[in-house]
Amino acid sequence: MKAYKIKKYIIAADLPEDAENIFIHEIGETLPEEAIEEVSLQLEICCDDGRVMTIKEIINEELDKRQEWRRLGVHCETYRPFIVKILT
Repeated sequence: MKAYKIKKYIIAADLPEDAENIFIHEIGETLPEEAIEEVSLQLEICCDDGRVMTIKEIINEELDKRQEWRRLGVHCETYRPFIVKILT
């Protein structure tokens, strides 16, 4: 997965189009006129729980959670795009 910044949101997705779709459907806003920006996976951000993690670490943590759900037999789309962080 890669990370894309749209407005104040960092979204993890495989393709820019996937990030755009999650933005439209989950955030409920229209896409901004400016192009979306690919963000480095090594960018460190402060998480809500106070930890400082790279975007890659956050993505991997979420993917691990989804794999655990799958091991428990719960249907889960492992690589479905998700919001990594809302910047303030």
